[in-house]
Amino acid sequence: MMENSILFGNGLNRISDNSVSWNELLNKIKAGNDFSDKTLPNTMIYERIFMEKHQPNVSERADEMEIKRKIAEAMEGQGSNSVYDTLATLNLSNYMTTNYDYAFGKSLGDEVIKHSIEDIYSLRRRREYLTDNKSINLWHVHGEIDTPKSIMLGLDHYCGSVSKLDAYVKGRYKYKKDNKRTSVVSMTDKLKNKNFCYTSWVDLFFSTNVHIIGFSLDYSETDIWWVLNKRARILAEFPNFNRIYFYVDSIDEEKRGLLESFGVTVVETKVINKNYLSMYKKAISKIGISESKI
Repeated sequence: MMENSILFGNGLNRISDNSVSWNELLNKIKAGNDFSDKTLPNTMIYERIFMEKHQPNVSERADEMEIKRKIAEAMEGQGSNSVYDTLATLNLSNYMTTNYDYAFGKSLGDEVIKHSIEDIYSLRRRREYLTDNKSINLWHVHGEIDTPKSIMLGLDHYCGSVSKLDAYVKGRYKYKKDNKRTSVVSMTDKLKNKNFCYTSWVDLFFSTNVHIIGFSLDYSETDIWWVLNKRARILAEFPNFNRIYFYVDSIDEEKRGLLESFGVTVVETKVINKNYLSMYKKAISKIGISESKI
């Protein structure tokens, strides 16, 4: 039977009392340089903030680290909530998140092993939470606050990430493990042999049924759209493999059509009286994954 995994975003954080929205976060790092950004994607808003803050006599990396530290500080107090508690009861081994914080980790437990040593990119960024009789992997696909340099928000970072993803899928990605240079095989070979190394969260998009919840899939999320598109192209040769489900309260027909052309099933769960807590719990119930016996 195909295993399941979940990808969640900042929508689940918004249920918490002390949540920080993307608009609030971006306004915080603008630091008084308020400008209209209604038509700009988040990636471009970030780039404008950075370019206007960058000082020619200061290192570009130092300028960017200052901005990313502010983002990390704004997110470090993010608390858990009952939706995360519900997710934690599901019988799953892998969760992915675009969030930088550890709110969900608070629902998983205190015993954690940090596996990734990546500084900037997050193909292998994984935290392993240990329970009484199993381990649960949480993949931070857009970076994490403990490593501010890894926080992915700008166009430059997204494009760099896509280049890493492309290398990984094609089998050209190399990294160090136990002080030895290591490589991965191509995704096509993994599918042919039905043998996945799970060096990266990318493998989950090809080998498990992925349920996407609390994540708007804005078109600026270039990396996730790239993975969905690449998966659709590759799986044309491997029909009836895994499934991707996108849970949302409402969606326009253009976006629905695009997702369906990529082989993604759209599952609508309406928000009633602005009760997002109820909507997310209903969406989780539709996922149909039994609760863990832990």
